[in-house]
Amino acid sequence: MACNPTVQYNDFTGNGSTTAYTFTFPYDNTTDVQVRLGTYPNYTYPSYTTEYSVDSANPTVINFVNAPTGPIRIFRCTPNAVLPATFQPGSAIRSSDLNNNFNQSLYVTQDASIRSVDAQGVADTAYSQSITAIATANTALSTAQTAEANSIQAVNTANTANTNATNAVNTANTANTNSTAALNNSRESDGSGGFTSAIAKANTAVTTSNAASATANTASTNASAAVTTANTAETNSSAAVTTSNAVQTALANAVLYTPIANVANIPGSPSNEDYIEVQNSNGIETFSPLANLPSGFVGAAGLTVRLKYTTTGSTWSFQNYFANDSETRYLTKNLPVVTGDSTNGSGQITLNCENNSHGIKIKGPPHSAGANYTLTLPNNTGTSGQALTTNGSGVLSFATVDSAFIETPQAITVNKVIAASTNAGMMGPTVAINSGISITVGANSQLTVLK
Repeated sequence: MACNPTVQYNDFTGNGSTTAYTFTFPYDNTTDVQVRLGTYPNYTYPSYTTEYSVDSANPTVINFVNAPTGPIRIFRCTPNAVLPATFQPGSAIRSSDLNNNFNQSLYVTQDASIRSVDAQGVADTAYSQSITAIATANTALSTAQTAEANSIQAVNTANTANTNATNAVNTANTANTNSTAALNNSRESDGSGGFTSAIAKANTAVTTSNAASATANTASTNASAAVTTANTAETNSSAAVTTSNAVQTALANAVLYTPIANVANIPGSPSNEDYIEVQNSNGIETFSPLANLPSGFVGAAGLTVRLKYTTTGSTWSFQNYFANDSETRYLTKNLPVVTGDSTNGSGQITLNCENNSHGIKIKGPPHSAGANYTLTLPNNTGTSGQALTTNGSGVLSFATVDSAFIETPQAITVNKVIAASTNAGMMGPTVAINSGISITVGANSQLTVLK
């Protein structure tokens, strides 16, 4: 029999004017129907949106607030944290409850199957990108090697030109010496036309000197141009090496990491350059052998840590980490919650100084207190000398402490400890201490009861 699985999503292309789209898959709750703009098959990361609603009159229609454009995917995301119905011993079992539970299991399984296909597509794309990165790295390396060879050749050419320039200057100097000698000879006469002959020799020597000077200048210009070419080649070589290094870094970031559930499951006999990511990093700071862990880093159930193994030193090396739920790194705009954990205790907010070298904390009570209350701050800052008081229901206000009266309870209902070297008093006429309650008076202290 042919398999015809239920489709858990529908894809559309928005035209910028249509706001209503009909989908075909079943679901339990309207909150399970979700939308993202920009879909696979190119396995790019789509943008989720909440600017829509399920039509109350037609529950298979999505109405957008603004008409979208481009790819649209309407899909089902069934929650699996809580069952729709639970059963108690001796209670009646309704078929609707069973159907609801089975529907949730079926939907969750179907939703997971389509996500596994998407994840495989992402992995295939990542693998293709890593192959492209390797080819780019090889091309950059070849370019760097060619640039380096060109720079060496340019330096050799510059050196040769510099030598030629030196030789030309030497030739010019020799010609200049010869012209000076010819001029000196022109002042002598042998009576047989020597005077005219010496002048001719002097002119020839001057011409030779000028030609040598021109040759020297040309050689110097060529030498400068060769040095410039050599410097340009060296700059290009450095740029190519930088590009190659960047590509190598990108290639390293494109490796595939093997998921590991927790620290206890880190392989004991890994191979060289094995890459893993520990999805529950609780206790990673005490794992050994581990290198390059950032100072003060403490693992947690919500943090994934990536490691690389090298046989040199037989050590796992810390690569990076990220939050399993990236949204937990931020406080929400409305009703933010600062969570606690078993390592740091209750949720807390730290207010640092301007240099971030020290600060104070506002911290919630411990789990054992079972505390659930709200403190509402006053609408103003009060006046000098006032104290912050509560109405007993969590509403705070500034009030003046009246020193004309001191009120003491008629019954002591909790244990009291009076510190050492302290005077304390209670007023009557009736003062009772409940059963099992004690008052402890410290050393060099006195408790006075006034009636």
